[in-house]
Parts: sequence; C-alpha cells; structure tokens
Amino acid sequence: MKILTMKFRGAKFALIAALAIAFISCSWWSRRVKLGEEFTMRPKDKVAVAGTGLTIRLDEVGHQTFSGPGPPPSGASYVVLLVTSEDGSKSIRISVGDTKEVRDYVIKVNSAYPFRSQDGPRCELTVTRPGK
Repeated sequence: MKILTMKFRGAKFALIAALAIAFISCSWWSRRVKLGEEFTMRPKDKVAVAGTGLTIRLDEVGHQTFSGPGPPPSGASYVVLLVTSEDGSKSIRISVGDTKEVRDYVIKVNSAYPFRSQDGPRCELTVTRPGK
C-alpha cells in the first residue's frame, strides 16, 4: 500500500509541474507576424516580427485632448510601444498615421482605439523597410 501511495504522489507532482510549465511558457511566447503585415495589438501584447530581430510590446493606447485648435481626432490618439532589438529596448510614442524608424525598419500606427468599449483598447501597426 505504501508503494502505491508514493506512485500516486509522484504522478500528482508530475502533473502539477507539467501544468505549471505549460501556463508559464504560454505567457512567455510572443505572436509572430510577417514584415509588411498589418496586425492588431492590445495592451501588454507582445509580437515578434519575423526575420527582423524586433519584438514589440504595446504598453499603452491613449487619447490626448486639446483646448482650441488641434490635430484632427485621429491624430489625437497615440500608442506607447516597447521595442526590443539587438541594440536593446526602447520606449517610443507614435501618433496615429505617424511612423518611427527603429534600426533598419519603420513602424507605422495605422489606427488606435483607446477606449474600453467596442473591443478596445487596441491598435493596428505595420512594420516595413524604409521606402516600402
């Protein structure tokens, strides 16, 4: 009877360890996208751009209001990204429609929806090579 109890404990421990590893590893994986592909991100999403060495994490989708004349409503939305490359990590802020060059690549914010309604907050980005 003692041997049966020890085998059960060992199997239980193995199952718990396997489940813990599975849950932890799922949070470390990032989604992969292709260069030139438009993709959607939500806060804290992490995306690896295939073949570039770039990893992008969306930290914030925001909306700035202005008193008096200001940019059009689409220009008031912005994103804050943490971009990691071989050169290290860098936090960048980009408004909708604008681009930022990181290493040999260009990150463009196509749209940003900062509000929690209508499936938000979220943004759509594209990573390309300069001149394309």
